Order: sequence, then structure tokens, then C-alpha cells
Amino acid sequence: MERQQKEWNQLKHEPSKRTDVYNLIRSVLEKDLKVPADLKKPLINLGLGEPSKANGFELPEVINEAMIESIKGETANGYTMSSGTLDARKAIVKKFSNPEFPFTVDDVVLSFGCSGAIYNAVSALCEEGDNILVPRPGFPLCYPISQNLNINLKYYDLLPEQGWEIDLNSLKSQIDENTKAILVNNPSNPCGSCFTKAHSLEILAVANEYKVPIISDEVYYGLAYGEGSEFNSFGNLTKDVPIICCSSISKIYCLPGWRLGWSIVYNNHGYFDHVIQNLHKHAMIQLHPNSLVQQALPRILGEVGEDHFTTLKNKLKEAAECAFNRLSQIRGLQPIKPSAAMYMMIKISLDEFCDIEDDVDFCKKMLHEESILAFPAQCFFAKDAFRIVICQSTKNIEEFADRLQDFCQAHYKRTAPLVQDQ
Repeated sequence: MERQQKEWNQLKHEPSKRTDVYNLIRSVLEKDLKVPADLKKPLINLGLGEPSKANGFELPEVINEAMIESIKGETANGYTMSSGTLDARKAIVKKFSNPEFPFTVDDVVLSFGCSGAIYNAVSALCEEGDNILVPRPGFPLCYPISQNLNINLKYYDLLPEQGWEIDLNSLKSQIDENTKAILVNNPSNPCGSCFTKAHSLEILAVANEYKVPIISDEVYYGLAYGEGSEFNSFGNLTKDVPIICCSSISKIYCLPGWRLGWSIVYNNHGYFDHVIQNLHKHAMIQLHPNSLVQQALPRILGEVGEDHFTTLKNKLKEAAECAFNRLSQIRGLQPIKPSAAMYMMIKISLDEFCDIEDDVDFCKKMLHEESILAFPAQCFFAKDAFRIVICQSTKNIEEFADRLQDFCQAHYKRTAPLVQDQ
């Protein structure tokens, strides 16, 4: 068959279907939550989880020193191994491995942020038509990943009344012969929760019963601050279930823009022998982290002291308590107190409001009327709620609560005239 001869202006190149992906957050932002140019008030941005200096989250000096040293040394300006430099991977082993649950540099693959680590893990575990199980509510990254790889997502439910634990019956009901992994996110975005050790062991028992490995998104590694809340990595809880733990320096070191993440393979029973090989191979076609950040990583992981994490958790706890206490007083809203990570979910009682259709409409009107940007639950496979980030100063949270109170007051149903209207 001859190729038709046409002019360029008569042709349109059809893009590949695998790149026609749908990002839930980006879609809502562009369609419903596009920040108008003529805001009535200064914007309060409670959308992105970015712990910044402007909100009181300052970096330990060693982080900047390590990066400056990396730049001035001029020894990290070249290409690196696709899986990451040996020194960077050694630093991860030194930081996170322990004698009871050991791993080696060969079990570590660096990536372009934690998102890159999750993409690499799912790519290595799944063929077209396979499925992975993901939480609902949950971070929506796996949705465009599933479209790109032509795999299926199946959702298991979380229980807000039980601290966002997994509904284990829901989890079991989703497992079938094509299930290649259970994705857990602990601590949780968007829920701001952290599983107890006992519940984590219950999850592992299900995975062990059905022989399904776990991908553990631990980008908020260690950030548990609620009363009695304690973080336990899934990789350090089992010698049976194979685990791929994904994390990064984005949140725990307050460096989301530096885009350095990693996956750690806990190859129990040798189950992942061939997967490890392909994780390293697949890294060849991905964007690995910047070479300068890789060179700085050993100092960051080795020299940032425990006081940094204590201060970070104390600030998040203070912000969480401030937000929970203020929002608990607003009729029609039910905040669920966070115990970990950087987020809070707030349920909306839609029957309290006269002209709010759903959580997207709530957030859209709140943006236009009170200049508050928050993400509706529909961004996270849920509904009738919205998420706020709490890596904010208490001053910002107080202002947000004041505006939110005014917004709700303007939209409540009224069966009788208010006093000021009489």
C-alpha cells in the first residue's frame, strides 16, 4: 500500500492511546478550579502539599550545604547509572536497612520522585489486562498510570470512622486471578492517617493468604504525630509477603521539587528475583534524578538530625489540631482529625446547604467567593468531602477557618429569616 501524498496542512497525526491519560486533580483544576485573575481576596492555597519556608518549614542547613558542595565540586555534572549512583543507593541502605529486614544496593532503584518509583514498580509487575488494588479515598496517580499501561484499577474502601483503616472484606472482594499487587499508602494522602502495627499485620495476612505482593507508598515515611500513632514500614513487618517500598526526599526532607525518589525491594522467598532485574532495566527509559541531588543524598540522609523530624511533626500536629478545632465548630462540616502526613479530609453534609450540588461545586464556589483553593474528594475516588493541606502556618489556618465559616454561613438552608434580616 502506497503512502498517500498530501500536504502537511491536510494531515493530523493521531497520538498514541496510551498517552491520552486523565489526571483527576489536573482535570478538576483546569475545568472547575482554575484560579481567577480577579480574586476578591489573597489566595489561600490549601491544594498542594508543599512544606515551604514561607509557612515556617525551614530546611536544615546541611541540606543546602550538601547541594552547594555538589555544585561547586563539579564532579557530578555527568551521566549516572540509570538505577542511581552507587553512593546514593548505599546511603539508602545505610539509612533504612536493618539486620532483621536487610536489603542491599542491588535492591534499590532511584527514580524521578516517589511517583517515578510507583510507576516503575507497577510497570514491572503488570502486563496489559492485569489489575492492582488501590485505596478509596486515595492519591490518584495510579489512574493515569493504569491508562498508560492499559491495566485495570480495582478499589478497596477505607473506613473513616475507624481512623481510615482498610475495610478488609472490601479488600478481599477485589482480589482475582489478574491481581498483581495491592497498593497501600501509609501514612495516607489524602486522609492524614497512619495504620497501627496491628492493622498493618492484618493487611499483610490478607496479602499472604492470597499470595499478592504489596507496593507500599511511604513518601510520608515516619510522619506520624497523633496520640499513640506510630509508623511502621511494611518492609519491616514481614518475612513472607514480598514488598516494594517507594519513598523520596520530597516530604520528609521538605524538598518536593528536587525530584529524588527510590524503590526498595524486600525480596522475600526470592519472589521478586526477575522483577528486580526488570526494575533496573526499566529505569533505563525513565528520567532518573538529577546527578547533583544524587551526590548530595548521602549527606542529607546521614547528617540531617532527628530534631528536624521532631520539629516537622510538631508543626504538623499543631496545624492539625488548630484546623480540627476550628472546623469542628462549623455546621455542615465534619473534619476527620489527622494523625499523620500533611492532610485533612472534611466531610460535607450537603443537606445543610441550599445551593451546593456536590464537593466539586463546594470547592468551586469557595474559590470564587472566598479565594480558598482546596481539592474536592472526587479527585481521590471519593465524594461529599474535600481535602486541605496542613503544612501551613496556624495564621493561615485561622484565616482559612474564618473565611470558610463565612462561606458556609452564606450557603446554609434557612427555614426562617435570620435575625438581621427581620
